Amino acid sequence: MKLAELRHIFEQELRLIYGIDEVRQHFALLSETYFGYSPAEVILNLQKPVSVSDELRFKNDLAQLKKNVPIQYIVGKVAFAGLQLHVNPSVLIPRPETEELVHWMLTAIATTKSIQVLDIGTGSGCIALALKKARPNWRISAWDIDTDALRVAQQNAKDNALTIDFHGLDVLSGNLPEKKWDIIVSNPPYVPAALKKTTQPHVLAHEPQHAIFVPDKTPLYFYEQITEYAIQQLKLSGNLFFEGHAPLMESVKILLQQAGFSDIVLRNDFRTNPRFIRATKQ
Repeated sequence: MKLAELRHIFEQELRLIYGIDEVRQHFALLSETYFGYSPAEVILNLQKPVSVSDELRFKNDLAQLKKNVPIQYIVGKVAFAGLQLHVNPSVLIPRPETEELVHWMLTAIATTKSIQVLDIGTGSGCIALALKKARPNWRISAWDIDTDALRVAQQNAKDNALTIDFHGLDVLSGNLPEKKWDIIVSNPPYVPAALKKTTQPHVLAHEPQHAIFVPDKTPLYFYEQITEYAIQQLKLSGNLFFEGHAPLMESVKILLQQAGFSDIVLRNDFRTNPRFIRATKQ
């Protein structure tokens, strides 16, 4: 079987689930994983024969895609802010929006001096690791309640030769370290549970639900708890950054105003949805 024939099978069997462009992206990612091909090299090698063993690997992955398993979990990695990160169902797949948040933070906080940074709910470690790569002198700590997620984050730190101070902590516990921070950042769970019925099947079936959804009656609970911690432990003129659910971001802004923060900036993502917020402690 030639590579072109294998790609045609993918297109025929997946186009109603993903759409033709996404199917070709998935096929290109698998080709990169197994053959080291760039997207252009996939096109150049379409007439190249595929071995029986490689054909079997692709068809096994095809079966997983038909079950809505995310392609990132199938290949076990994702590119994020110049890093290659390991991912599995213990952690959320890092999104482009979160990469936007990292770029905004690095633009807004230009110092390369040693400062104390905290990432709450680190998951795969994507925010903490991307910040550390760009600002080697920053001293970055990362918390998560999920020990399986922390193992993934720690492996990602090791694979990328980056030093992060990881801790298994529950930000909702109230028993948190008394330490002063220059920056606190969090991309916490924020999707109201009522939206499960409209959530994409591959997200609902395979990504960790506790890292996505919050009770409908208390959708701001994580923001409230983190803000309360920041009031106590963020240094004067320190910065608090959040990513969140677009319909709730005005409410997060009001929460921060009421907590006494200043210079509050609500920023849109690349889809023009209000997604990120920055606030300064007075």
